[in-house]
Amino acid sequence: MKVMLVEDEGIAARRLQKLLEAEGLEVVVHCKSNQAIAEYLDQHPEPALYFMDIHLNDGIVFELLQKRALQSPIIFTTAYDQYAIKAFKQNSVDYLLKPIQEDELKKAIDKFKRLHQTTSAIDIQVLSQLIMTNQKPTVSFRDRISVKIGERIKSFPMTEITHLYSENKITFIHTSEGRSYPIDYALETIATELNPKKFFRINRGQLVAIDFIGDVITYSNSRLKIKIPLAENQDFIVARERVKDFKNWLG
Repeated sequence: MKVMLVEDEGIAARRLQKLLEAEGLEVVVHCKSNQAIAEYLDQHPEPALYFMDIHLNDGIVFELLQKRALQSPIIFTTAYDQYAIKAFKQNSVDYLLKPIQEDELKKAIDKFKRLHQTTSAIDIQVLSQLIMTNQKPTVSFRDRISVKIGERIKSFPMTEITHLYSENKITFIHTSEGRSYPIDYALETIATELNPKKFFRINRGQLVAIDFIGDVITYSNSRLKIKIPLAENQDFIVARERVKDFKNWLG
């Protein structure tokens, strides 16, 4: 069965593609943005099934789905649970929260196969009821992170982390003490383990904690600049394509 993989994080995409191929699915295309999805579909027929992340390089995927009605079903894959109801209004089979578990992915694929065998036109109201009944995710997010300091290992609660950032291919945490420490995780990986209500990825290289945000200032090219106490020597710029989501996240 031919599927489209929509995911803008390289590590997450490679892992999901391996899981899909292990289930006997063929990933015919990997798209990282709404624009890439639209361009592919302009030239090719729809795949049998979509696996779609919600937050992409150029906005959330619902921006595309509002403009373009897709005929094939979608399994959403995301680190954010606040879009579940919105996803149900699309041609959605399931809604998987990152980090994606192999057994949950298999259940979602099996659900698609059962539905596909019984009907070619999926009833969205029926699907919504099925998902609401069967998919009640109990999400646990990382509450601590360990770092190596010389010969010692120290564990910091996430409530003391002001931000995380990537520099020279190394990921760092910055604490409320005003110090930075390298960690053994890629930024893409650790981002999937953090509470999205508390941490937001403002650009490709930085995640900020809502409890430590000071001023938010308008910046050039429709971007925003954030001030974080104890980190005055760093610039925190919200990428233009993430400004709308960032404002919604702030509340």
